[in-house]
Amino acid sequence: MSAGKERGVRWRQVGILIRSDIYDGAEQQHLDIPYECNAALARRLGLEYPKSQSPAPVPSSTHLAAGAEKLRPVINADDPATPAKVKKEKKEAATAKPRPVPLPVTPDTPKSPKSIPPVSPAPFLEEASKKPAADRKKKTSAIKRFVTTRIVRTSDEGGTDTIVPKDELYQRFERWCRENAISPVPDRRSFTVALKNQYAIPERSVGGEPYWVNIRVK
Repeated sequence: MSAGKERGVRWRQVGILIRSDIYDGAEQQHLDIPYECNAALARRLGLEYPKSQSPAPVPSSTHLAAGAEKLRPVINADDPATPAKVKKEKKEAATAKPRPVPLPVTPDTPKSPKSIPPVSPAPFLEEASKKPAADRKKKTSAIKRFVTTRIVRTSDEGGTDTIVPKDELYQRFERWCRENAISPVPDRRSFTVALKNQYAIPERSVGGEPYWVNIRVK
């Protein structure tokens, strides 16, 4: 196949797929597959293709699209360097080491910050709940001392000394608290509610002014 070296003949290497049964039949009949392909295309195109022509040698193997079968190498027997090339390819294939597959790189997992134990709100709630209770107890104690030590109950509603204006009684209560170093002084609302509900002191309005009745102050 010295015609492959003819001057002016240019070759182009392409990869084609051949059906396996066609390929096996051509091998059994010892057909020159590159020549047959070139000759068939030349006839189709109306070109001349002498039988003596042969394409230039191609690499030992070619990978086509993904999943395509490997094509067997086409060897130019007239090329004096062919035996050495075949021997070199076999040696390289036998000694070739598989390429290492890189391991997937995973980002470092960030270390979670040290968890801070939650602070129980119980102590603060307990303190907050104790304070109003203590204030109420202090107010109740001050009002109770004033009522038991300074107020006398009476049953004579006709006498002028059996009624006391509410404003006046609270003012006397404030003065008594200051004299006895009671602080804070219970507010007027707490004082009025205690006398009405807790000690059941009756009340009435005289001339549009509110009074406590059936009591007098010492």
